[in-house]
Amino acid sequence: MSEGRGLISLTADAVVIGAGIVGLATAYYLARRGFSVVVLEKSYVGSGSSTRNAGRYRVHFGNRENTEFAIRAIRKLESLSGELGWNGVFERAGYLWLARRKEVLEHYGKLNEQLWKPMGVPVQILTVDELRDRFPYINTQGIVGAIFGPQDGAFHHDYLVMGYYERSLDLGVKVFEYSEVKNIGIENGRVTSVSSGDVFVRTKNVIFTAGAWTGEVMKRTLNIDIPIKPARREIGITEPVRPLINTYVIDTETNLYVGQTMRGEILGSVELEGGEGFLPYGNTFTWLTTWARETVKLIPSLRNIRVMRIWSGYYEMTPDHSHVMGRSSTWPEGVYVLSGFSGHGFMLGPYAAELLARYIADGVVDPIMKPFLPDRFATGNLIKELLVI
Repeated sequence: MSEGRGLISLTADAVVIGAGIVGLATAYYLARRGFSVVVLEKSYVGSGSSTRNAGRYRVHFGNRENTEFAIRAIRKLESLSGELGWNGVFERAGYLWLARRKEVLEHYGKLNEQLWKPMGVPVQILTVDELRDRFPYINTQGIVGAIFGPQDGAFHHDYLVMGYYERSLDLGVKVFEYSEVKNIGIENGRVTSVSSGDVFVRTKNVIFTAGAWTGEVMKRTLNIDIPIKPARREIGITEPVRPLINTYVIDTETNLYVGQTMRGEILGSVELEGGEGFLPYGNTFTWLTTWARETVKLIPSLRNIRVMRIWSGYYEMTPDHSHVMGRSSTWPEGVYVLSGFSGHGFMLGPYAAELLARYIADGVVDPIMKPFLPDRFATGNLIKELLVI
Protein backbone atom coordinates (compact mmCIF):
# COMPACT_ATOMS: atom_id res chain seq x y z
CA MET A 1 0.00 0.00 0.00
CA SER A 2 1.44 3.35 -0.99
CA GLU A 3 -0.43 6.50 -0.01
CA GLY A 4 0.59 9.91 -1.28
CA ARG A 5 -2.52 12.11 -0.83
CA GLY A 6 -2.99 13.95 2.45
CA LEU A 7 -2.35 12.78 5.99
CA ILE A 8 -3.79 9.41 7.01
CA SER A 9 -4.75 9.18 10.67
CA LEU A 10 -5.13 5.75 12.29
CA THR A 11 -5.28 3.99 15.63
CA ALA A 12 -3.50 0.66 16.12
CA ASP A 13 -2.27 -1.58 18.91
CA ALA A 14 1.24 -1.63 17.44
CA VAL A 15 3.38 0.01 14.79
CA VAL A 16 6.19 -1.98 13.18
CA ILE A 17 9.01 0.00 11.58
CA GLY A 18 10.44 -1.85 8.56
CA ALA A 19 8.80 -4.22 6.06
CA GLY A 20 11.53 -6.80 5.61
CA ILE A 21 11.23 -10.42 6.69
CA VAL A 22 11.59 -9.53 10.40
CA GLY A 23 9.09 -6.67 10.34
CA LEU A 24 6.51 -8.53 8.30
CA ALA A 25 6.83 -11.62 10.48
CA THR A 26 6.45 -9.50 13.63
CA ALA A 27 3.34 -7.83 12.22
CA TYR A 28 1.89 -11.20 11.19
CA TYR A 29 2.36 -12.85 14.59
CA LEU A 30 1.02 -9.82 16.43
CA ALA A 31 -2.03 -9.81 14.16
CA ARG A 32 -2.56 -13.51 14.83
CA ARG A 33 -2.77 -12.59 18.50
CA GLY A 34 -5.54 -10.10 17.78
CA PHE A 35 -3.45 -6.93 17.56
CA SER A 36 -4.28 -4.23 15.05
CA VAL A 37 -0.97 -3.47 13.33
CA VAL A 38 0.45 -0.79 11.03
CA VAL A 39 3.76 -1.31 9.22
CA LEU A 40 5.71 1.74 8.05
CA GLU A 41 8.43 1.16 5.46
CA LYS A 42 10.67 3.93 4.10
CA SER A 43 11.10 2.15 0.74
CA TYR A 44 9.24 -0.88 -0.64
CA VAL A 45 8.44 -4.26 0.92
CA GLY A 46 11.59 -6.39 1.10
CA SER A 47 13.82 -3.60 -0.19
CA GLY A 48 16.58 -4.17 2.37
CA SER A 49 18.62 -7.29 2.98
CA SER A 50 15.59 -9.58 2.95
CA THR A 51 15.87 -9.83 -0.83
CA ARG A 52 19.64 -9.23 -1.04
CA ASN A 53 20.94 -12.32 0.73
CA ALA A 54 22.20 -15.76 -0.23
CA GLY A 55 19.13 -17.66 0.98
CA ARG A 56 20.99 -20.13 3.20
CA TYR A 57 20.42 -21.40 6.73
CA ARG A 58 22.35 -23.32 9.37
CA VAL A 59 22.08 -24.57 12.92
CA HIS A 60 25.82 -24.55 13.65
CA PHE A 61 27.00 -21.55 15.63
CA GLY A 62 29.90 -20.93 17.98
CA ASN A 63 28.08 -20.80 21.31
CA ARG A 64 25.22 -22.54 23.07
CA GLU A 65 22.81 -19.59 23.01
CA ASN A 66 22.92 -19.06 19.25
CA THR A 67 23.01 -22.77 18.43
CA GLU A 68 19.95 -23.50 20.57
CA PHE A 69 18.15 -20.51 19.07
CA ALA A 70 19.10 -21.59 15.54
CA ILE A 71 17.90 -25.17 16.03
CA ARG A 72 14.44 -23.90 16.96
CA ALA A 73 14.52 -21.13 14.36
CA ILE A 74 15.33 -23.51 11.50
CA ARG A 75 12.54 -25.83 12.59
CA LYS A 76 10.23 -22.81 12.31
CA LEU A 77 11.75 -21.67 9.01
CA GLU A 78 11.25 -25.06 7.38
CA SER A 79 7.57 -25.04 8.38
CA LEU A 80 6.78 -21.71 6.71
CA SER A 81 5.76 -23.06 3.30
CA GLY A 82 2.77 -24.74 4.89
CA GLU A 83 2.00 -21.86 7.25
CA LEU A 84 2.17 -19.10 4.65
CA GLY A 85 0.99 -20.93 1.55
CA TRP A 86 4.09 -19.92 -0.42
CA ASN A 87 6.66 -22.55 -1.34
CA GLY A 88 9.97 -21.59 0.22
CA VAL A 89 11.80 -24.13 -2.00
CA PHE A 90 13.79 -25.65 0.85
CA GLU A 91 16.76 -27.90 0.24
CA ARG A 92 19.02 -29.52 2.85
CA ALA A 93 22.29 -29.73 0.96
CA GLY A 94 24.44 -29.06 4.02
CA TYR A 95 27.30 -26.70 4.78
CA LEU A 96 30.92 -27.66 4.13
CA TRP A 97 33.64 -25.71 5.98
CA LEU A 98 37.14 -26.16 4.56
CA ALA A 99 40.08 -25.94 6.99
CA ARG A 100 43.58 -24.98 5.84
CA ARG A 101 45.15 -25.07 9.29
CA LYS A 102 45.23 -27.89 11.80
CA GLU A 103 44.17 -25.64 14.68
CA VAL A 104 41.03 -24.57 12.78
CA LEU A 105 40.05 -28.20 12.22
CA GLU A 106 40.70 -28.97 15.89
CA HIS A 107 38.56 -26.00 16.94
CA TYR A 108 35.60 -27.30 14.94
CA GLY A 109 36.21 -30.75 16.39
CA LYS A 110 35.95 -29.34 19.91
CA LEU A 111 32.78 -27.45 19.02
CA ASN A 112 31.34 -30.70 17.70
CA GLU A 113 32.17 -32.71 20.81
CA GLN A 114 31.31 -30.05 23.38
CA LEU A 115 28.39 -28.27 21.74
CA TRP A 116 26.86 -29.60 18.54
CA LYS A 117 26.85 -33.32 19.28
CA PRO A 118 25.30 -32.93 22.76
CA MET A 119 22.62 -30.66 21.23
CA GLY A 120 21.71 -33.24 18.59
CA VAL A 121 23.26 -31.58 15.52
CA PRO A 122 26.63 -33.31 15.08
CA VAL A 123 28.85 -32.47 12.13
CA GLN A 124 31.09 -34.85 10.20
CA ILE A 125 34.85 -34.22 10.41
CA LEU A 126 36.32 -35.25 7.04
CA THR A 127 39.87 -36.14 6.11
CA VAL A 128 41.28 -34.81 2.86
CA ASP A 129 40.75 -38.21 1.22
CA GLU A 130 37.11 -38.27 2.36
CA LEU A 131 36.66 -34.70 1.15
CA ARG A 132 38.10 -35.58 -2.24
CA ASP A 133 35.87 -38.64 -2.51
CA ARG A 134 32.60 -36.87 -1.58
CA PHE A 135 33.26 -33.50 -3.21
CA PRO A 136 35.60 -34.25 -6.15
CA TYR A 137 35.17 -30.81 -7.73
CA ILE A 138 37.11 -29.12 -4.90
CA ASN A 139 40.81 -28.40 -5.29
CA THR A 140 42.16 -29.83 -2.02
CA GLN A 141 45.63 -28.32 -2.29
CA GLY A 142 46.46 -26.68 1.03
CA ILE A 143 43.40 -28.14 2.78
CA VAL A 144 43.98 -30.23 5.93
CA GLY A 145 40.37 -31.38 6.45
CA ALA A 146 36.74 -30.32 6.34
CA ILE A 147 33.61 -30.09 8.44
CA PHE A 148 30.24 -31.07 6.98
CA GLY A 149 26.94 -30.07 8.57
CA PRO A 150 24.17 -32.08 6.92
CA GLN A 151 21.40 -30.27 8.83
CA ASP A 152 22.01 -26.98 7.01
CA GLY A 153 20.50 -25.87 3.72
CA ALA A 154 18.96 -23.32 1.38
CA PHE A 155 15.63 -21.64 0.61
CA HIS A 156 14.13 -18.97 -1.66
CA HIS A 157 13.84 -15.71 0.28
CA ASP A 158 11.50 -13.80 -2.05
CA TYR A 159 8.67 -16.31 -1.65
CA LEU A 160 8.77 -16.18 2.14
CA VAL A 161 8.80 -12.37 2.19
CA MET A 162 5.73 -12.29 -0.03
CA GLY A 163 4.10 -15.05 2.01
CA TYR A 164 4.34 -13.00 5.20
CA TYR A 165 3.19 -9.91 3.32
CA GLU A 166 0.08 -11.55 1.90
CA ARG A 167 -0.89 -13.32 5.11
CA SER A 168 -0.41 -10.09 7.07
CA LEU A 169 -2.75 -8.26 4.72
CA ASP A 170 -5.27 -11.09 5.13
CA LEU A 171 -5.22 -10.44 8.88
CA GLY A 172 -5.88 -6.74 8.43
CA VAL A 173 -2.32 -5.42 8.80
CA LYS A 174 -1.92 -2.07 7.05
CA VAL A 175 1.42 -1.72 5.25
CA PHE A 176 2.53 1.71 4.04
CA GLU A 177 5.46 1.78 1.64
CA TYR A 178 7.59 4.88 1.01
CA SER A 179 6.54 6.14 4.43
CA GLU A 180 9.63 6.87 6.53
CA VAL A 181 9.08 7.34 10.26
CA LYS A 182 9.74 10.92 11.35
CA ASN A 183 8.57 11.11 14.95
CA ILE A 184 7.53 8.94 17.90
CA GLY A 185 5.33 10.58 20.52
CA ILE A 186 6.14 9.90 24.18
CA GLU A 187 3.97 11.03 27.09
CA ASN A 188 4.48 10.14 30.75
CA GLY A 189 7.17 7.67 29.85
CA ARG A 190 5.26 5.64 27.28
CA VAL A 191 4.59 5.56 23.54
CA THR A 192 1.51 7.44 22.36
CA SER A 193 2.01 7.81 18.59
CA VAL A 194 4.17 7.12 15.56
CA SER A 195 4.17 9.32 12.49
CA SER A 196 5.72 9.47 9.04
CA GLY A 197 5.32 12.15 6.42
CA ASP A 198 1.88 10.93 5.42
CA VAL A 199 0.69 8.59 8.20
CA PHE A 200 -0.12 9.34 11.85
CA VAL A 201 -0.86 6.40 14.13
CA ARG A 202 -2.08 6.56 17.71
CA THR A 203 -0.54 3.56 19.40
CA LYS A 204 0.97 2.21 22.62
CA ASN A 205 3.63 0.01 21.04
CA VAL A 206 6.38 0.52 18.48
CA ILE A 207 8.70 -2.23 17.29
CA PHE A 208 11.95 -1.34 15.52
CA THR A 209 12.71 -3.97 12.85
CA ALA A 210 14.56 -1.77 10.38
CA GLY A 211 17.55 -4.05 9.84
CA ALA A 212 20.80 -2.19 9.30
CA TRP A 213 18.93 1.11 9.78
CA THR A 214 17.60 0.22 13.25
CA GLY A 215 20.31 1.97 15.22
CA GLU A 216 20.00 5.16 13.17
CA VAL A 217 16.18 5.26 13.45
CA MET A 218 16.15 4.63 17.21
CA LYS A 219 18.74 7.35 17.75
CA ARG A 220 16.95 9.86 15.54
CA THR A 221 13.45 9.33 16.91
CA LEU A 222 14.03 8.47 20.57
CA ASN A 223 17.69 9.30 21.23
CA ILE A 224 18.24 5.65 22.16
CA ASP A 225 21.73 4.34 21.51
CA ILE A 226 21.71 0.71 20.45
CA PRO A 227 24.93 -0.69 18.94
CA ILE A 228 23.71 -1.88 15.55
CA LYS A 229 25.98 -0.86 12.69
CA PRO A 230 25.71 -1.53 8.93
CA ALA A 231 28.34 -3.38 6.93
CA ARG A 232 28.02 -3.66 3.17
CA ARG A 233 28.58 -7.13 1.70
CA GLU A 234 28.78 -7.99 -2.01
CA ILE A 235 27.47 -11.12 -3.72
CA GLY A 236 27.22 -12.47 -7.26
CA ILE A 237 25.62 -15.13 -9.42
CA THR A 238 26.59 -16.79 -12.71
CA GLU A 239 24.83 -18.28 -15.68
CA PRO A 240 23.27 -21.70 -15.00
CA VAL A 241 25.46 -24.75 -15.57
CA ARG A 242 25.03 -28.49 -15.08
CA PRO A 243 24.68 -29.71 -11.47
CA LEU A 244 28.12 -29.67 -9.90
CA ILE A 245 28.25 -28.23 -6.38
CA ASN A 246 26.19 -30.43 -4.08
CA THR A 247 26.58 -28.40 -0.88
CA TYR A 248 27.41 -24.90 0.36
CA VAL A 249 31.19 -24.50 0.50
CA ILE A 250 32.91 -22.10 2.92
CA ASP A 251 36.68 -21.60 2.86
CA THR A 252 37.51 -20.60 6.44
CA GLU A 253 40.84 -19.08 5.41
CA THR A 254 39.88 -16.91 2.45
CA ASN A 255 36.31 -16.12 3.64
CA LEU A 256 34.96 -17.38 0.33
CA TYR A 257 31.59 -19.08 0.08
CA VAL A 258 30.05 -20.65 -2.97
CA GLY A 259 27.05 -22.83 -3.77
CA GLN A 260 24.73 -23.73 -6.61
CA THR A 261 21.04 -22.93 -6.93
CA MET A 262 18.38 -25.36 -8.09
CA ARG A 263 18.42 -23.61 -11.47
CA GLY A 264 22.14 -24.23 -11.76
CA GLU A 265 23.57 -20.77 -11.12
CA ILE A 266 26.73 -20.49 -9.05
CA LEU A 267 26.07 -18.13 -6.13
CA GLY A 268 28.71 -16.79 -3.81
CA SER A 269 30.83 -14.11 -2.26
CA VAL A 270 34.15 -13.36 -0.62
CA GLU A 271 34.60 -11.05 2.33
CA LEU A 272 37.13 -8.25 2.02
CA GLU A 273 38.34 -5.79 4.61
CA GLY A 274 36.23 -2.68 5.14
CA GLY A 275 32.67 -2.10 4.01
CA GLU A 276 31.47 -0.62 7.29
CA GLY A 277 28.83 2.09 7.21
CA PHE A 278 26.06 2.96 4.79
CA LEU A 279 28.13 2.71 1.63
CA PRO A 280 26.04 3.01 -1.55
CA TYR A 281 24.50 -0.15 -2.92
CA GLY A 282 26.83 -1.23 -5.68
CA ASN A 283 29.89 -3.32 -6.35
CA THR A 284 33.62 -2.92 -6.71
CA PHE A 285 35.99 -4.31 -9.31
CA THR A 286 38.30 -5.41 -6.50
CA TRP A 287 35.55 -7.57 -5.01
CA LEU A 288 34.55 -9.08 -8.36
CA THR A 289 38.08 -10.04 -9.37
CA THR A 290 38.85 -11.44 -5.90
CA TRP A 291 35.65 -13.50 -5.85
CA ALA A 292 36.31 -14.84 -9.37
CA ARG A 293 39.96 -15.66 -8.65
CA GLU A 294 39.30 -17.43 -5.34
CA THR A 295 36.31 -19.34 -6.72
CA VAL A 296 38.25 -20.68 -9.71
CA LYS A 297 41.19 -21.53 -7.48
CA LEU A 298 38.93 -23.61 -5.25
CA ILE A 299 36.74 -25.10 -8.01
CA PRO A 300 38.79 -25.05 -11.24
CA SER A 301 35.97 -26.35 -13.45
CA LEU A 302 34.15 -23.01 -13.02
CA ARG A 303 36.89 -21.16 -14.90
CA ASN A 304 34.97 -20.33 -18.07
CA ILE A 305 31.43 -19.62 -16.84
CA ARG A 306 30.02 -16.11 -17.08
CA VAL A 307 29.02 -13.88 -14.18
CA MET A 308 25.50 -12.63 -14.86
CA ARG A 309 24.76 -10.30 -11.96
CA ILE A 310 26.37 -8.87 -8.85
CA TRP A 311 24.77 -6.85 -6.07
CA SER A 312 25.24 -5.80 -2.46
CA GLY A 313 23.34 -5.58 0.81
CA TYR A 314 23.92 -4.77 4.45
CA TYR A 315 24.70 -6.91 7.44
CA GLU A 316 23.32 -5.38 10.66
CA MET A 317 26.21 -5.94 13.05
CA THR A 318 26.20 -5.89 16.84
CA PRO A 319 29.37 -5.88 18.97
CA ASP A 320 28.98 -9.58 19.81
CA HIS A 321 27.55 -10.59 16.40
CA SER A 322 24.34 -11.82 18.05
CA HIS A 323 20.86 -10.40 17.55
CA VAL A 324 19.00 -8.16 19.98
CA MET A 325 15.33 -8.55 20.85
CA GLY A 326 12.86 -7.22 23.40
CA ARG A 327 13.21 -4.01 25.36
CA SER A 328 15.37 -2.33 27.97
CA SER A 329 13.95 -1.30 31.32
CA THR A 330 15.36 2.19 30.72
CA TRP A 331 13.33 2.76 27.54
CA PRO A 332 9.87 4.34 27.36
CA GLU A 333 7.09 1.82 27.89
CA GLY A 334 5.99 0.24 24.62
CA VAL A 335 9.36 0.45 22.79
CA TYR A 336 10.72 -2.84 21.43
CA VAL A 337 13.49 -3.90 19.07
CA LEU A 338 14.22 -6.95 16.91
CA SER A 339 17.36 -6.49 14.87
CA GLY A 340 21.15 -6.88 14.78
CA PHE A 341 21.20 -10.40 13.32
CA SER A 342 24.71 -9.88 11.90
CA GLY A 343 24.03 -11.74 8.65
CA HIS A 344 21.58 -14.29 10.08
CA GLY A 345 18.31 -12.34 9.94
CA PHE A 346 16.39 -14.47 7.52
CA MET A 347 17.24 -17.79 9.13
CA LEU A 348 16.57 -16.60 12.69
CA GLY A 349 14.08 -13.77 12.14
CA PRO A 350 10.72 -15.56 11.78
CA TYR A 351 11.16 -17.53 15.00
CA ALA A 352 12.46 -14.44 16.82
CA ALA A 353 9.44 -12.47 15.58
CA GLU A 354 7.04 -15.08 16.92
CA LEU A 355 8.77 -15.00 20.33
CA LEU A 356 8.72 -11.20 20.41
CA ALA A 357 5.02 -11.08 19.52
CA ARG A 358 4.31 -13.46 22.39
CA TYR A 359 6.34 -11.25 24.74
CA ILE A 360 4.53 -8.07 23.65
CA ALA A 361 1.14 -9.73 24.02
CA ASP A 362 1.72 -11.62 27.29
CA GLY A 363 4.59 -9.75 28.93
CA VAL A 364 6.52 -12.97 29.54
CA VAL A 365 10.15 -13.30 28.44
CA ASP A 366 10.77 -16.77 27.00
CA PRO A 367 13.94 -18.27 28.55
CA ILE A 368 15.54 -18.75 25.11
CA MET A 369 15.06 -15.07 24.36
CA LYS A 370 16.42 -13.77 27.67
CA PRO A 371 20.15 -13.74 26.74
CA PHE A 372 19.39 -11.56 23.70
CA LEU A 373 17.72 -8.69 25.56
CA PRO A 374 19.27 -5.25 24.87
CA ASP A 375 20.37 -4.76 28.50
CA ARG A 376 23.30 -7.10 27.82
CA PHE A 377 25.23 -4.29 26.16
CA ALA A 378 25.14 -2.29 29.39
CA THR A 379 25.85 -5.22 31.72
CA GLY A 380 28.60 -6.70 29.54
CA ASN A 381 26.93 -10.12 29.29
CA LEU A 382 27.68 -10.40 25.58
CA ILE A 383 27.00 -13.48 23.46
CA LYS A 384 30.19 -13.53 21.44
CA GLU A 385 29.57 -15.27 18.12
CA LEU A 386 32.65 -16.04 16.01
CA LEU A 387 31.10 -18.22 13.28
CA VAL A 388 29.89 -15.35 11.10
CA ILE A 389 30.03 -16.01 7.36
